[in-house]
Amino acid sequence: MRKEQVKKLTLQELIAKKEQIQDTKTNKTKDLYISSLDGSVTIQKPDKQLCLDALEMDQQGDTYLVYHCVVQPNVKDKKLLQAFGCTEPIEIVEKLFEIGEISAIAKECITLAGYGDSVTVVEDIKN
Repeated sequence: MRKEQVKKLTLQELIAKKEQIQDTKTNKTKDLYISSLDGSVTIQKPDKQLCLDALEMDQQGDTYLVYHCVVQPNVKDKKLLQAFGCTEPIEIVEKLFEIGEISAIAKECITLAGYGDSVTVVEDIKN
């Protein structure tokens, strides 16, 4: 982005946006279409600790993140877990979604948490 295109934030603007900023830090959700299920699910923004826990896990990190971030439908529902014969609750993720979908859903969860393209460099114009 070019420097003249970007407005500098002021303290007053940040204070005025306080409620909006706090709301997006805690209540951010996104709907995702899942082709194998021919329907959509809703994910919620993971908190800092959930992101850190998932990043520390090797191969199960994406599954762990998806299990905790998919809020609609409720993948933690006991009837759903029983219907799919899950001995461990987190197993439901691999029973519902394709492997590639798990990775894509996890990526969207991380993006909601601000990892990715949410920050860009403001460049000076050189004459």
